[in-house]
Amino acid sequence: MKKFLLSLLLLLPLPALAEVPTFRYETPCYIETPETYEGDTCVVIDTREKNGALRSRNIFSNKFSLTVKSWFDKQKGFMTWDSHNHFAYKWEYKVGHINGETGYSYVMPGVLVKDVSWD
Repeated sequence: MKKFLLSLLLLLPLPALAEVPTFRYETPCYIETPETYEGDTCVVIDTREKNGALRSRNIFSNKFSLTVKSWFDKQKGFMTWDSHNHFAYKWEYKVGHINGETGYSYVMPGVLVKDVSWD
């Protein structure tokens, strides 16, 4: 009986262990080259605080062998790490466009992703 109660307790959701809301979507992304833009479809995974604020964002492109991880650090602010540079740095999203089409943001130097929020 004790084992049953213990296993039942382990299955109950605990507020401290509640999951953070996660959102996964696919969106166009581009790498900027001196002559043109090379495109792919990136997978974006956002985790958000319960109040809706962005906690972290991971962007993946198989074609570019690229991973971009962004998170909010209480002391340093919004930080970014990418698999091309292999170190964390401060990066603020910047507005970009592809052939006049708006809605793109630079999520790291030379990489544009469509329709990602800045919060």
